[in-house]
Amino acid sequence: MRELIVTANAPASTSPVSVATRGNGLVFVSGQMPRDPSSGHIVEGGEAQARLSMQHCLEILRAAGSGPSKVMMTWVYVTDLSVKHAVNTVFRETFGDQPPARNLVEVRDIGEGALVEISLIALA
Repeated sequence: MRELIVTANAPASTSPVSVATRGNGLVFVSGQMPRDPSSGHIVEGGEAQARLSMQHCLEILRAAGSGPSKVMMTWVYVTDLSVKHAVNTVFRETFGDQPPARNLVEVRDIGEGALVEISLIALA
């Protein structure tokens, strides 16, 4: 059975998608934009964007009863590979010496001037 995850601790999606779903022992977190929850605007800078996108993912995981130690796979989309170092810094801080699997892909555009978007799958 599929359950929709909602939380007031991360911005709601501006697209017609759930921020996350849980089912069969897994949590699927939709791509999280680096949107400031209070203003709704994309924050400036690669590291700030990576940090905020990850923070949104972690808040959604908490709402689903999961956490960073249960993350199995992540997808990171960047519009400039120079942001990879900032993403790596955030991953080291978040996951320590036991990071999940990850794909990092450079894309032409994420939208709204964002440099980073992160999505993931975790154990529930």
